[in-house]
Amino acid sequence: MIIACEPVCHGFEHALVNAAVLSVVAEAFPGQELLFLADEGHIGYVASDPIISTRGGVAFEPLALPARKSSGSERFKHEFSMVAALFAMAEQRGASLVVFTCISDETLRAIKLLAAKFPKLKCVAVLHGVLASVLKRPSLFPWKNRNTFRTWFLKQNSPQLTYILMGDSIERELVARFPEMRPYVASIDLPYRFAPPCEHEPFGDRTVTFGSLGVIRKAKGSDAFLRLANEVAASRHSWQPRFVCVGPVVDKKLRKLLGPAVTVPSPDAPLSADEFALHARQLDYAVFLHGADAYTLTASGALFDAFSYLKPLIALRNPFFTSYFEKMGNIGYLCDSYEDVRRTVMEILDNPPLDEYMLQRQALLKGRERLQVGALAATLRAKLA
Repeated sequence: MIIACEPVCHGFEHALVNAAVLSVVAEAFPGQELLFLADEGHIGYVASDPIISTRGGVAFEPLALPARKSSGSERFKHEFSMVAALFAMAEQRGASLVVFTCISDETLRAIKLLAAKFPKLKCVAVLHGVLASVLKRPSLFPWKNRNTFRTWFLKQNSPQLTYILMGDSIERELVARFPEMRPYVASIDLPYRFAPPCEHEPFGDRTVTFGSLGVIRKAKGSDAFLRLANEVAASRHSWQPRFVCVGPVVDKKLRKLLGPAVTVPSPDAPLSADEFALHARQLDYAVFLHGADAYTLTASGALFDAFSYLKPLIALRNPFFTSYFEKMGNIGYLCDSYEDVRRTVMEILDNPPLDEYMLQRQALLKGRERLQVGALAATLRAKLA
């Protein structure tokens, strides 16, 4: 038996990713029953996802999570009791593995404090955005560092706990900075349920559509995308540019940059899955203007959205994005600066490369095969052996 637990997310949060993670775990260990404990609302979203709903051998049990506005001490008290009960259940049921699909600072602290009491238990923690906090410089006041994620991540490690990172570039970047963590980390690509491939005729009506996928915020380079749209719209080209933000405005300060050069289908609320797919499919290119350190230790779900809808990329170079160009080949344009991105967009508008575009879509379709559940499951099984 394998017990999986989601101690952080409520409702629809991370539901698509968690459904894919569970599918990978189930595929990696096909002879074992898989039990998933999570917020009752979260279970509803995960259990109904086609990637897991059609798979047998997966059971669900509700789990009480701390209130969203709980203080750190309240959250730790709750999570310590929750992890203790989870470990006791795992020991009683003879579970071969406990999988945490996401963790907080408090979850990790509880795991580290309790693991020694269950010496036969083996755990896996899937790390998402929280991992980026290890790059933050520690406070000059030691007591402020006592219970940070970075502190507990770097101490009291043992073979009992393996951290799963979402990409081999993330593993390389982490180990380069913290070599002592090498024995305790492993990586797979971000589990994801890709949309079925469908035909797309680019550059229709002598228009090239460039899109930003996901929420609009400065940390994702949305300010640069809006700047790009305004600059390109102000110049003349053989083909007409169209810029679309497929996601809501999270950073309200960026609203002043919105204008006629940019279409935002839903500025105030997240799009439904069907609405997101509708707008994403209409794009010709997915544009990524993130900051240089944006995806050093975190994966980009928006990048996988582009893979899902077979949208060639125009992206600023960083280790995470570079790794997928290396794996998948010609999947778009990897640029070294904002000016390089702007020049690429201008060249496309002056002479849309239809033949190359179709080759890029084929490279994306072929490259996705390496990111399917079966391939990820084989990797996970080998790395946890």
